[in-house]
Amino acid sequence: MIAHIYWLFFLILLILFAVFLVIVFRHPGQVVGRREKSPAAVRLGAILQSLSYMIAWTLRRPEVVPFGGKGLWPLAAVAFLSLALAVGAIALVVAAKKHLGRQWALAARVVEGHKLVTDGPFAVVRHPIYLAMALLLLSPVIGFSSWLGAGLSIALFAAGTVLRIRAEEDVLAQAFGREYAEYRERVPAFLPRLG
Repeated sequence: MIAHIYWLFFLILLILFAVFLVIVFRHPGQVVGRREKSPAAVRLGAILQSLSYMIAWTLRRPEVVPFGGKGLWPLAAVAFLSLALAVGAIALVVAAKKHLGRQWALAARVVEGHKLVTDGPFAVVRHPIYLAMALLLLSPVIGFSSWLGAGLSIALFAAGTVLRIRAEEDVLAQAFGREYAEYRERVPAFLPRLG
């Protein structure tokens, strides 16, 4: 019974992960403006983030529930937390893409007529899509990653995200100057302020 519930949880989480990817990779339409190749740091950051997800999904712990928990309720609690993180990640990425509109892109770039988005989730953190990606990573980490898988995936994701944020911030600082500097002082990069 518990094994069946575990595999159902695994399948649902896999579906939510696929939904997240479809949302992220779905582009709102053709953007007018020049296209530039992403800096090497952005490409390396994306590779590290991708590796972090692969590790989180593949280096699984031998027991179903962490900390030696046994029975249906500990599994239900882990599954609920893990699925809630995945659903929260989807909601956050949908809101962020909605506020970005046609300015959304996988790579850091500014196009003709680009406006600095500072409302919606961007009023809470400057990089809500990376926060959504972190929530999505924590979902399999909590759900079934081994300690080694959890540590490696979190470290790789953090390194990749730092590289991508730095590159993105350079692009935005050059494009928006003082406006971006003020926004940067007001709003944290990745983790929301408490209180």
